[in-house]
Amino acid sequence: MDFFLVDVDTIKCSVPYAEIQDCENIINRLANIILESGGIVNPLFVKKLGFNSYELVYGEVEYYAAVKASEIDPRKGEMIGAFVIEEEQEEPIKIQVDFLRKCLSNKQNAEDDQSLNNEVFLTVSSNNNKLNSVQKDINQLYEKIESFVEMNTAKGLKNLLRKQIESIITEAETKSKKEAIEYLKQSKAKLLEQQNKIDDQILELSKISLADIQSYEQLKILMEKVNTKSTQINASWKAIQHWRNSEEGLTWENLKKSTGGEQSDHKIDKFGQKTYQKLKKVAYL
Repeated sequence: MDFFLVDVDTIKCSVPYAEIQDCENIINRLANIILESGGIVNPLFVKKLGFNSYELVYGEVEYYAAVKASEIDPRKGEMIGAFVIEEEQEEPIKIQVDFLRKCLSNKQNAEDDQSLNNEVFLTVSSNNNKLNSVQKDINQLYEKIESFVEMNTAKGLKNLLRKQIESIITEAETKSKKEAIEYLKQSKAKLLEQQNKIDDQILELSKISLADIQSYEQLKILMEKVNTKSTQINASWKAIQHWRNSEEGLTWENLKKSTGGEQSDHKIDKFGQKTYQKLKKVAYL
């Protein structure tokens, strides 16, 4: 069972939204929390159907919250953390999920409890090996959570991409030469697209406050990450200093004024719209 960052649009859910519509308020609130925190602490469980195609095994509420988050903010909400399970793990994980759902239900009566006990006993007897496998997964939960936390760092995102590349190569090795070439060609475009998304997230996570930049050298290191020319970096530093010394203060709105026409009192030479956008990519206010 591996942990991946998965595009929400690539996940299929067999449970219609109508069946969990009672949880709509929870879903809406969770969607906002996902956007605010940059991820979900209770990842989905999915199984792979094909390249960049998955089916949801567990986590309907979390899934629909992720869908909602991607509708609210397509850029921030397009990816979601998920455990990708193997086919042989699907049944024991479903057993665990069903068991936990019944245990957490507030509507069970004594008869249901007895039935649950009988069912659990029979399940344990007939699926002992499978449940042992599930227990191992539970024991590794903290490691998976640590993996998820690491994913929300630049290093973690790079490791995640490396892991997915290794997965593609492993899959290709099981095919004939002709099939492998075709498979890798199909994978390339999707992988490049995902790499661009990860690079954007790395930039987002690497942003620092513009108010904390105290030297030209700091700004230079930051803006070189987005291939900014030295003339643009110089202009950005002048614009920042200009607004720091102004009574109006350093804000994005004011910095944008420095990209204006030649007649503008706040115009900074070489500080155009492209430079302004590059600055916004690496810093926040």
